[in-house]
Amino acid sequence: MFQRQRIGHSTEYLTDESKMTGRADNVLLPYSEQELREILRVYNSKGTPVTVASMRTGVSGGSVPKGGDVLSLEHLKGVVGIGRDDRGYFLRAMACTTLAEIDDVLAHRRFSGLEDITEGACESLAEEPVAYCYPVDPTEMNGSIGGNIATNASGPRTYRYGPTREWVRRIRVVMADGSLAVVSRGDYVADGRRMSFPAGRNYFSLELPHYDFNDSVKNSAGPRIGENMDLLDLFIGSEGIFGVISEADVYLVPRRPLVSNILFFPDDASALESVRGIRSDPAVDPEFLEFMDCRSIELVRSRKRRDPLSLPVPDIPEDAGSALFFDLPDDGTLDSRYSRVKEIAERHGGSLESSWCGHEESDRERMRALRHSVPETIFEYVASLKDAMPRIHKLGSDMSVPDGSADEMMAFYRRRLDEEGLEYCMFGHIGDNHPHVEIILKSMDEFERAKAVYEEFAAKAVELGGSPSAEHGIGKIKTRYMEMLYGKDGVEELRGLKKALDPNWILCPGNMIG
Repeated sequence: MFQRQRIGHSTEYLTDESKMTGRADNVLLPYSEQELREILRVYNSKGTPVTVASMRTGVSGGSVPKGGDVLSLEHLKGVVGIGRDDRGYFLRAMACTTLAEIDDVLAHRRFSGLEDITEGACESLAEEPVAYCYPVDPTEMNGSIGGNIATNASGPRTYRYGPTREWVRRIRVVMADGSLAVVSRGDYVADGRRMSFPAGRNYFSLELPHYDFNDSVKNSAGPRIGENMDLLDLFIGSEGIFGVISEADVYLVPRRPLVSNILFFPDDASALESVRGIRSDPAVDPEFLEFMDCRSIELVRSRKRRDPLSLPVPDIPEDAGSALFFDLPDDGTLDSRYSRVKEIAERHGGSLESSWCGHEESDRERMRALRHSVPETIFEYVASLKDAMPRIHKLGSDMSVPDGSADEMMAFYRRRLDEEGLEYCMFGHIGDNHPHVEIILKSMDEFERAKAVYEEFAAKAVELGGSPSAEHGIGKIKTRYMEMLYGKDGVEELRGLKKALDPNWILCPGNMIG
């Protein structure tokens, strides 16, 4: 048996952080993998669709239902155990365990009662001279590990560590009919474009799509398809349309002491020139590199003027027009790193004397709060428009391009937005040529014009060899981008793959392939 509750007209199960809203009749609440399997067996036999949801922190509408029922994994949570293999330590967790919960277990070495997946792993990790961490930082620490894997989530530290995919060792996946596949990296590898694997008593033999996933840029547009691919990569980034992840193993690394910095510049051009200097200087080697443009800085100033207590950071210097946010490793080489940063900054109108720097966790948290206050302010603003404009949702770009095309893409953003007379700000992962462009919407007319402009942005990113969805997945909001990337034939081949794995099309209808 499993728990099913009726959904009312207004409920958190019908939305996510995109502020898009959907419809569903019931929410299903499995408390174990066995209950999850039973739910899918029953719903598959009836042909009733389910939309998988965990913490609903996504911004692409992937967990927003468009009919049927919601399958919430909120009770499938908790760290299961610790193991070790040739690559190093790994942690096993249930799908809805949040990154914050994983970090708490690791930071405070809360290993009592956890399973030793390999003999002595918990005791060995507890005795390491430094605590370990899961290095992928998709910004939202309240997101679930299953959701992160389903979208191949990434964030600031992708600059150093790569996306979620690089850190997944093993997953348990419940297929649409309730059968179970246990997939470790290297267990099942395609023979060219033919993939075969067992799931319980089932045996799947699949023809893979013939496009190749773009690995040269930050990219979360679907699974990593290619010749001789690993089966694990079929489920990572598939957004729940092929199966439901119930448990995962992720690799860990030693926790490095870091110093956080916010460096202010007189204008956007000066900050962007400094980005080039920092990225090209191996002596600096930051953990990540984030940008806040002049409009973002003014958004923060306006928020502090309205409510000084809402943002616990010092006042931004009056002459600051834009900023770079980055962490440096405190590994005995800080003096030489700062010497190089000082030279780069002073060439472009910045200075260490007017910058912020902190190694205490409280100081670093305040700097993170400043950076995150930009999207938070925009989320809150969009939510405030919903009563008057129910169809409106957040519109933020998620495009990445190769290094050599970054300047052209930034110029294209500004030119088209200025031509349309749309208010906007730019911030985010400039180290990966992946800044977010957020439009400050004021009407449904602006919303419709902004959607058209974003289509142009996506097409331009693809033209330049980039991705229209660098870190947030496709969900339901960006399905049209899949055809831009992979063509009609590629999308049809993905639909054929979906049909083979989920013949009744019950899993996450509307995600990724429409």
